[in-house]
Amino acid sequence: MKRFLIFFVLLLILPNRLIAFSDTEPFSLTASDIVAESAILINEDTGQILFEKNANTPMYPASTTKILTALIILEDCDLSAQITIDEQTPYVDGSGIALEAGEVLTVDQLLHAMLMVSANDAAEALAKFHSGTIEAFSKVMNERAASLGALNSNFENPHGLPNVNHVSTTYDLALIGRAAMENPIFREIVLTKQYTIPANAVKTEARIMNHSNKFIVGVPGSSDIISVRGENVTKGYDLMTGIKSGYTNIARHCFVGAIEKDGRRYISAILKSEGTNMYVDTRTLLEYGLFSFDHYALFEANERVTFLTIDNARQTRVNLVTKEALSVDLAVGQTTSNLTKEIVLMDKPALPILKGEVLGDIRYYLGNKLLCETNLIADDDYSGEDLVDTTITFYNEKVPFYKDGTFYLSFFGKLVLALFLWRSIMTIIRVMRRRFQR
Repeated sequence: MKRFLIFFVLLLILPNRLIAFSDTEPFSLTASDIVAESAILINEDTGQILFEKNANTPMYPASTTKILTALIILEDCDLSAQITIDEQTPYVDGSGIALEAGEVLTVDQLLHAMLMVSANDAAEALAKFHSGTIEAFSKVMNERAASLGALNSNFENPHGLPNVNHVSTTYDLALIGRAAMENPIFREIVLTKQYTIPANAVKTEARIMNHSNKFIVGVPGSSDIISVRGENVTKGYDLMTGIKSGYTNIARHCFVGAIEKDGRRYISAILKSEGTNMYVDTRTLLEYGLFSFDHYALFEANERVTFLTIDNARQTRVNLVTKEALSVDLAVGQTTSNLTKEIVLMDKPALPILKGEVLGDIRYYLGNKLLCETNLIADDDYSGEDLVDTTITFYNEKVPFYKDGTFYLSFFGKLVLALFLWRSIMTIIRVMRRRFQR
């Protein structure tokens, strides 16, 4: 009976404790709560920044660099393409899969090695395959990063090994991570628990790789315990969807993470954290997005917002719609009534206007802080009316007959036709009379 009572009490207590944590209440977060020297949290779908700490300070990114390398390779290379390992690549420093000169592996195999076990030799092999040299690939990296808006980064290699000029920011890494997570193959690789590279002509044994990201439930180390906001939890976290860690002596522990729950997705990035705090910082940031913010949809894509009038004879009215869906995250307790909407339209646009042409913006502010915005575009083609001026008569305008030149032309034309018909009839009558008299 005593054992039954103890068991009953545990059933009452433990579930409530678990619910209290899994159903987490909103919590506040300050810079001092994050051990990492730099950190950021953004909404993966909208890019809205929800938290930042020194987010634009250039620092060493270590192996989080490989996110950009993978993105470029996935965009530009065939996964089944074969790569022959050269004489220099096996000697790259740091982590690797012990590549040997003369080995032939596929792009897909090397991508798994680079993203799962952070293989530096695989990163160099991919970079050389793509661009010929590490220097040439670094140029591609910087161009691609800039195209994503990552403007405070400079990449000197594909793996993140120490280089005084190889730097990035948590903001830039969040943008790069966001772009990479749009690729379904990338998303699949960064959650692959185990992958095998089969034996080949040079390597007689298969390589079995377990993912090094301990956030992935079931990989070695994922059952280790960490303390997050006073609760003991495992490193493995089934809401995590990626993505990549990094470490060097100078960069310390770095991580770009991603999470998804009930259709809401967030990306975090931290640089220069310490030890297991890398996992604590990352989980704290991502759960801050999930549990301390509410998500509001403001407009669907291509939803009508307003219109503008073209200053022409017809006063053409152009309907404006949103280029993209517009939504916002607000701290729990706030609503869209706290926001200020601003619509900015192009000054004096001229016809013709093409469907999809940007003619303005819609923006939402919380106080003085811009939270979200999107372009306003034309919903259709509007062309030709710019050739019309006030001297041209429109089909729907009523002009007095005595002012209409076409009226007189029509009148005299009809008069001439009537005279011609009358004369013809009279001639026929005269001819008929003569014949009758004869």
